[in-house]
Amino acid sequence: MKRGFIEGCRKCIGLDGCFLKGISKGQLLVTIAKDGNNQIFPITWAVVETESKDTWCWFIRILKSDFEINDEGEELTIISDMQKGLYSVVQEYLPECEHRMSARHILANWQQKWKGIERRNGFWSCARLTYEVELKSKLDKLSKLGHKICEDLVNYNPEKWSKAMVRTSSKCDSVDNNMAESFNAWVLGPRHKTIISILEEIRIKVMNRFTRVRAFADTWNEAISPMAMMVLVTNVEKSMRCTIHWNGDFGYEVKGATGIKHIVKLTEEVCSCRAWQLKRIPCAHGVAAIHHKRLNPLDFISEWYNKETSLKVYSHFIQSVPCMEMWPESTNAKVEPSPVRTMPGRPTKKKKKEGWGDKNSGKLTERGISMSCSICKSTAYNRRRCPNKPQSTSEKLLYVITETGCLGMFGTAESEFSFLLNVWDCLLNVWDC
Repeated sequence: MKRGFIEGCRKCIGLDGCFLKGISKGQLLVTIAKDGNNQIFPITWAVVETESKDTWCWFIRILKSDFEINDEGEELTIISDMQKGLYSVVQEYLPECEHRMSARHILANWQQKWKGIERRNGFWSCARLTYEVELKSKLDKLSKLGHKICEDLVNYNPEKWSKAMVRTSSKCDSVDNNMAESFNAWVLGPRHKTIISILEEIRIKVMNRFTRVRAFADTWNEAISPMAMMVLVTNVEKSMRCTIHWNGDFGYEVKGATGIKHIVKLTEEVCSCRAWQLKRIPCAHGVAAIHHKRLNPLDFISEWYNKETSLKVYSHFIQSVPCMEMWPESTNAKVEPSPVRTMPGRPTKKKKKEGWGDKNSGKLTERGISMSCSICKSTAYNRRRCPNKPQSTSEKLLYVITETGCLGMFGTAESEFSFLLNVWDCLLNVWDC
């Protein structure tokens, strides 16, 4: 896995920790990268007792030495949540690396104060924009949704979670830690077992996955990955709506469907929208310029997405291991398991949701909202039990019938008359009984 990451993966990794759910409590620290098809590529995982600054220090120090990362870590990009002690450890051991914070984690903290589907969409617009000018425009629009709403968002430092502010050296435009979260969900079953069983099952799952992904890479019809081809096809469709002006050399002024003009330089393979530099796949403006020069856009896609690179990544295999009874005896000190702790309450089986909304309906949930009566606005009860609730027409008619014992036309609507007839029939049946 180390050789595969060094030879064929972009230098962007996700760090995360998840709890063990079996009898042996602890946490699993993982390092995950992405291959040329944007699929998860597990690199390392380790079991620790607690997630703290000391354990992250030990984990980062081994990762740095084992993967031949230079002292400053300039070429490396790390994506993580706000883990305990991780930020200070990265600053200490890899001071020059880019440390991005997961946009989903930023949103979860920011939405505790600023709720609403419109504000959430505004946040993702700011996170997914690729150049700074439009980011400022989106922040101005977001500021109209609340007093000091942008100030609270900018406090999280957009250089950590917005594409418009991140570096382009890693050739990866991810602003969330989905690769590590996906791995944690993938190993959810083994996390309910003992430590040795956890590590063995993860090793077998990764070994089988490498075999399947390599067989899948052999079936690619193109010289690049299906993900890169999908992005390119989308950009080709967008380029058809672009207006292009050529300066006679390799500089182009390209106006997209939004009406914003960008500068494309083919010799440097850059665009002022920064989408080309972030992913190393030609953006819509770049594709328009490439077609104007009668060139092939496939020649401008980075080698990280090539079929040969993906096959090189998965050309290093995990070797088979016999059963535990056949392992050679070691003279090293035995590693004692962490003490068994019985946690209070019934153990949970599913991850607690963040409360952003129902992914099936697309609507926000009512979690955390204080309900009140729609008539008198009291929080002690709802409309059904409100003492000030006006009496409906049907209830008035039923009161007259039960008090007087006679049937009359106490309303003009056909529905009220039908209701009276039904009530009168019920009263006759009761009288006959």
